[in-house]
Amino acid sequence: MTGARTRFGVVIIAEHATRKEWIGRCRRAEALGFDVIAVPDHLNLLSPIPTAVLAAEVTERPAIGTYVLNASFHRPAMLTRDVTTLTGLLGDRFELGLGTGYVETEFAAAGLPFAPASRVARLAGLVRTVDGLPARPPLLIGGHGDRVLRLAARHADVAGFTGARHRPEYGRSALVTAGALMERVSFLRAAAGGRAARLELNVLSKATVLTRDRRAGVEGLRRYAPDLTTEELLEVPTLYVGTPAQIAEQVRADGERFGFTYVTVMDSAMDAFGKVIERLR
Repeated sequence: MTGARTRFGVVIIAEHATRKEWIGRCRRAEALGFDVIAVPDHLNLLSPIPTAVLAAEVTERPAIGTYVLNASFHRPAMLTRDVTTLTGLLGDRFELGLGTGYVETEFAAAGLPFAPASRVARLAGLVRTVDGLPARPPLLIGGHGDRVLRLAARHADVAGFTGARHRPEYGRSALVTAGALMERVSFLRAAAGGRAARLELNVLSKATVLTRDRRAGVEGLRRYAPDLTTEELLEVPTLYVGTPAQIAEQVRADGERFGFTYVTVMDSAMDAFGKVIERLR
C-alpha cells in the first residue's frame, strides 16, 4: 500500500441519541473530511444496522462501515440477510467490519461464552459466510491475537489493529507498546504472504488530545495503558497527543513505520482530529 492515500474514519457512538442528534453527528463527520463513518456493535448502544442505513441516507461522500460487528451476536444466516440488505441499499459505500468482541459483561448479558477459542471460532464462521456471498463488500477484520490476524491475512481487504490486548488483571484491554504492535504488523504480513501488498492496514486510535504539552497531555490517558512509561505512551500509534501539526506528523510517521493507510478515531475525538485532517489533505 506504499504511496496510498490515507483514509480517515470515525466511529460514531450513541447510547440514547435522537434521530436529529445522530444525523447531526454524521453530517459533522462528513464536513470535517472523514472518509468513513462507522457504527459500533455494543449492547448499550444504538443498533448498528439501522444507524448505518441512516448515516448513508443523510450523507453523500463517506463510506459507511461497521467497526466492528461482534461475531458472537450474529448468526451466519442473519448476517447474510443484513449484509445483503446493506450492500443493496448502500452500494459500494458499504464496508463490513467484523471482530470477536471484547467486553466480557456483554457476553454474560447475552448468555454467550467469553472464551477466546469460541469467540474466534464464531468469527471464522462468519468470515466463511461472507466469503460465499455473490456480492461481497470490502471486509475489515480487526483484532490483535494470532488467530484473528491469520483470518485477516487470508480473507480481509483491511486488517484492523486495535493495538491492545485483554488484560485479566485490569478486567479489560490495555494498549501495547509501539514495538509490540510492530510485531503484530510483521506477523500479519508474514501470514498474508503474497496478499500482504494488497492489504490495507488500519489502526484504531483510542484518544486525541490537542495540547502544546505532550507529556502532560499523555499522562491524562494513562488509563489506556497503566503499565507503559510516559515515553512509551508518547510513541504508541494508538494515542494522538500534541498540536494538530504534531499529530499530523505522527500520522505520517506511523504510516511510514507501520504501513497504516487508514486511521480510525473515536467519536469523542472527531472535532479535534478534524483539525489534523486539515493538515494532511
